[in-house]
Amino acid sequence: MGETVTGPARKPAPLRVRTPDQAAAVVGRIGAAQVQLSRLKASLDVAVAQANLAYENAAAPLRAAIEADTELLRGYFDANRSTLLSGGKKSVALSTGTIGVKRTTAKVVVADADALLKLLEEDRKLRRFIRTKTEVDRAALLAEPKVAVTIPGVSIDGGDDAFFVKPLMVGTP
Repeated sequence: MGETVTGPARKPAPLRVRTPDQAAAVVGRIGAAQVQLSRLKASLDVAVAQANLAYENAAAPLRAAIEADTELLRGYFDANRSTLLSGGKKSVALSTGTIGVKRTTAKVVVADADALLKLLEEDRKLRRFIRTKTEVDRAALLAEPKVAVTIPGVSIDGGDDAFFVKPLMVGTP
């Protein structure tokens, strides 16, 4: 199994911070723990990258074999389609699986969206292909919170002071 990673022995934190020196010590402990966390994360990232590389190396020949065999089957299927798909069938069952055809999902491809939009706007009969979206402008409400809170169903959350600790990151990887 892998190595167990443990941090340096820590003395228990005082129940209350009473002096600036005690506060500085606690911030220092937080910073040291953050450095350890970032090192652990970097180690994890390396392990994940190595696992992904090993997977891709092992998967590449399998993907190539699947692609080659699929093309072999496609050649057989295309050459014998009329006999394989008699009676309006879309697939044929074999002893090891099924081969067949299925209709793919249609999609619209637009080369130049701005030019198309202009064309649709100019032709009254084609305007039905334009979508107009109406939605609440939350940024505008937040910009005027005193007015916004007078509107039924609107409240402003947050905007309070939030405590933070930002240790000096000494010795980061």
